[in-house]
Amino acid sequence: METLKKKVLVVDDDEVIRDLLINFLKFSGYEGIGAPNGQAALDIVLVDPPDLIITDIHMPFLNGFQLLRAVKRINADLPVVFITGFAHFRRFFADKTARADGFLEKPFSLEAIDSLVKKLL
Repeated sequence: METLKKKVLVVDDDEVIRDLLINFLKFSGYEGIGAPNGQAALDIVLVDPPDLIITDIHMPFLNGFQLLRAVKRINADLPVVFITGFAHFRRFFADKTARADGFLEKPFSLEAIDSLVKKLL
């Protein structure tokens, strides 16, 4: 019997980072899929929900905070991790109302991503 791979949605308007993370996740045994912005990610969540979302914060259409709120309204148990190059967003992460399940500051190591994904899945 074949086991289904856990699906991780990577949301980032930077195609290089998005593709790097997707390829790393696939190499690590997950199903990695991507979206270039929060709206595209929300469309995916509504049709074929992932098991985990890793999202940038600063993006067009829907930013990471808007995506987080929308996702948590749909499924409060779906883990969402923020990745960002803007250190000042860390104070928002500390606010429990943000309800993100993790935070990584760019640049981050692939080991840090691996550890966080394993912890949340």
